Amino acid sequence: MCGDKWAGAHFFFPVVKKTDTDKIEVIAGEVARDLSLSLFDLEVAEEGPRTVLRVYLDREGGVSLSEIQSFSRRFGAVLDVEDPVEGPYVLEVSSPGVNRRLRKPGHFALCMGKRIRVTLMEPREGRRHLVGTLAGCDGEGIDIRSEDAEFRIAYGDIRKANLDVTQEELFGKGKKKR
Repeated sequence: MCGDKWAGAHFFFPVVKKTDTDKIEVIAGEVARDLSLSLFDLEVAEEGPRTVLRVYLDREGGVSLSEIQSFSRRFGAVLDVEDPVEGPYVLEVSSPGVNRRLRKPGHFALCMGKRIRVTLMEPREGRRHLVGTLAGCDGEGIDIRSEDAEFRIAYGDIRKANLDVTQEELFGKGKKKR
């Protein structure tokens, strides 16, 4: 009689995959250094049944496609041997780009004196989006100086932050029409 009570029941337990993010970051940093590159950022995301590893490489003057390919081959080979990701994974390797995302205190430190764009979790003084010069950063947060105000923002209050490079900065002023 007891067995009949659970006969039609279905139990679903979430599958928890093991991914050693710290180990992946150490390996990526070592491979990057061997190629005279720096590991800018690493993201590990679960997308459906597989894990996606996003690696962002940087270097003064930028990273070439051949350097990204070399890193991908070496890093992929080491991941296959070390096996820090359980199950199938996809490896995506790229440069962080011109308008790179800023997530860690070290990212902000590299952008001191540059223009950044920040989206806040909650509006401050009626603003959710701030654009200005990164005037300071420390272990607690950042200081942004805009044209009309200066803001102190704790890292926990930042939803998203990016370096804000204008087209004019990239390409210079356009030619005048004659």
